[in-house]
Amino acid sequence: MPRPRLIDRVSLGVQLPLTLISAPAGFGKTILLESWAALYHGPAVVKRIALDAGSEDAPAIVESVRDGLQGRDHDVLVLVVDCGDLAVTPKFGRSLHRLIRGNAGRVRVVLVTRSDPPLPLHLYRLAGTVAEIRAADLAFTTEETAALMRAHKLELTASEVTELQARTDGWPAGLMFAAMNLAGKADAERVIREFRGDSGNLAAYLMTEVLDAQPPELREFLLRTCIVDEVRPALAEALTGQACDLRSLQFLSHGNSFIRPVPGTADSYTYQPLFREFLRAQLLYERPAGVPALHRAAAAWFAQNRRPLEAIHHAVTAGEWRDAARYLVEDLDVAGLLVGCRRRHLTTLFADLPDDLDGADAAIIRAARALARFDVDRCTSELGKARARLDQQKSPRRQSALSVLRAVCASLGEDPECALVEVLTAEADLRAASPESALAHPEPRLLIAGCKGRVLLQLGDFPPALAAFTEGIALAEDNGAHEALVDFLGMAALVEAAWGHLRRAGEVVAHATALAESGAQLSQSAIVAGAWVHADRCDLPSAEEMVQRAADTAPTHDARVLAAALALVRARLLRASGDIDLAAAELRAARNSYGAQGGWLGQALTIDEAKMLVAQHQPREAVTAIEQSAGRDQVGSRLVLQRAAAEAGERPPAQPLPATDRVIALETQVDGWLVQAAESLRTGDSGRSGICVERALRLAAPEQLRRPFAEAPPAVRKLLQPSGELMRHHPWLRTPSPHGRDRTADRWAVARPELVLTTSLTSKEHEVLEYLAELLTTEEIASTMYVSVNTVRSHVRSILRKLSASRRNEAVRRAWELGLLPSRPDA
Repeated sequence: MPRPRLIDRVSLGVQLPLTLISAPAGFGKTILLESWAALYHGPAVVKRIALDAGSEDAPAIVESVRDGLQGRDHDVLVLVVDCGDLAVTPKFGRSLHRLIRGNAGRVRVVLVTRSDPPLPLHLYRLAGTVAEIRAADLAFTTEETAALMRAHKLELTASEVTELQARTDGWPAGLMFAAMNLAGKADAERVIREFRGDSGNLAAYLMTEVLDAQPPELREFLLRTCIVDEVRPALAEALTGQACDLRSLQFLSHGNSFIRPVPGTADSYTYQPLFREFLRAQLLYERPAGVPALHRAAAAWFAQNRRPLEAIHHAVTAGEWRDAARYLVEDLDVAGLLVGCRRRHLTTLFADLPDDLDGADAAIIRAARALARFDVDRCTSELGKARARLDQQKSPRRQSALSVLRAVCASLGEDPECALVEVLTAEADLRAASPESALAHPEPRLLIAGCKGRVLLQLGDFPPALAAFTEGIALAEDNGAHEALVDFLGMAALVEAAWGHLRRAGEVVAHATALAESGAQLSQSAIVAGAWVHADRCDLPSAEEMVQRAADTAPTHDARVLAAALALVRARLLRASGDIDLAAAELRAARNSYGAQGGWLGQALTIDEAKMLVAQHQPREAVTAIEQSAGRDQVGSRLVLQRAAAEAGERPPAQPLPATDRVIALETQVDGWLVQAAESLRTGDSGRSGICVERALRLAAPEQLRRPFAEAPPAVRKLLQPSGELMRHHPWLRTPSPHGRDRTADRWAVARPELVLTTSLTSKEHEVLEYLAELLTTEEIASTMYVSVNTVRSHVRSILRKLSASRRNEAVRRAWELGLLPSRPDA
């Protein structure tokens, strides 16, 4: 196959006294020289010497060439010496050196060899009289690989060519064997994936052309060091029992024995992937009994040099499970079995951990594996075994691992209050650890952040729950834990949605979705959060679609929380479609599964069920459901009791004014005003009822929260008729249906709002906005507010940005549409 870039390299090289083409077998050295010679039309005479075992004395050949130059002053000779699989002897090297040095400008040597010759190459490099073409230069580029495959009538995709290039490192002989394997095969991707160096023609080639051609000492070195992915001098000594320094590895690399430096390191070398596979297979064939000992030596070296992941790998390969367990618990972190970028790797390594292996470390690992399967009972049992053995194997790392696993286990249970105690204890233990340990082992902190956020969400403590998930997001981003990052984003979005921050929840879900499109799977938490947002905005089709998607995602440790949240959304959708009986059954099943001590989230199931009982004209049953619940004193529970009393025609219990605490969910705040409005209508105070509904609408408008109005008492819903005054002042409640008709909130409108605020207005910005609506000038606003004109201008710019407006009147119009201003003039 023509390779112009290399032919040009040779043509430039032969203008110097020495051109060295040095690479292992199968790199196309001889073919390159033949291609070049066929195209060369320069002034020099080309003479080729091919050495083999039957050749006459090589130094004598060189001397005869040198003697033949005597008396021929104007001839220039290019002497191509192809050593084949023979090494250049010191005597031959001296002859070549004399020939080059004594005939500068008249003789140019092209030396083709598999290893560096005994020539003073450093002097040639210093003088600039040598051109070197090595394995890295001879390796095929991706474009050349694709062209080679096409030449063999193999049409591969770009990804298949890239994979083949990675498997072979562009080694020409490897590519040729791969082409042979691919011929006539339909599934090229599978053939490339399964192409290996330890079988078939490729293994036979590597045996005869590479391994058997090495001196006995080097052959032994290659076989004993091939079990590791990267070779370092001290590690090589541990594996071979022989002294090895960096210069030895550098020499091997220059000798092109399929070993090369690892980029970015000063002393690490690695074998070509196919060659490494071949060496490992050959080692296992020649001395199977000695392989475990080599892996034990490698495990000990890696453990001593603070490389616990590699230590675990080699200990497991050697069958030393006790050591592997100790390396994980003491030197790495057992939390890596549950979260982080090493989770899959560690799970695979410990998949076959014996169930009868004793010791605290083994019990801790089995507990973590049980948690990965959501088996809380097995985890509790194994943690008990671990605690019983800690007296003999006590250490801070084991205690910390135990504390973290207990917190995770508790967070999956039915009592969030008790779980919070365990989580805070584990969090304190982690904070007491050294900063270096916290930096090196982020997995426990990731777990605790998730546990803390999960428990606090169940308790309805939204600000610290969101803070915990936000901390988890930062940790996951800093440590490349992409799966955990998407999970944390989803849970943060769910907190925002439950809190009533629907705009922010939608933004976080969009962020998680973007990450999923770039490779990570969209988490169930993000889907449930999205469904919650759509349901609260009365976007029924979108909510139903996301509910269906949630059922197809893999479970996580948040599965219990997400099941309850999803049941709430499903029940609300069923109620919206008119199937209240099925909605109530959904809630009862979820409540029985979730448990009685459920905190805010568990009570939310009861509250929604009680609301449906009121809607079905069963107020006494609703009261019973609330009074028998653990969260009967929650604000939402008391609001349901008021609704039930009004439905029963009884005097409602004395209640405080509707909650305005920002920590309370927005739905509950809005519901409080709607319940007050209904009570005012019942007592004939229509003025008071209008004020209450107006306050509810102003609260809900920035988030486009429509569902509470759709589920409001019938008397309140009458105030929200399409032609009514309130609807005219709050058009965001009315959104177009798929058929073009206006639908109010009591029909669960479908379309998404066009206007979305990315950030809430501050109190000062809201004040400025009201003055803008009154058509005050900048100077008049500044005088009224006792601030500078520049300050007012700054507020105006911020308002325009947040409302996506370019002019003041446009901002005021959008503020009216969003309900940020009390009313719009009739004009």
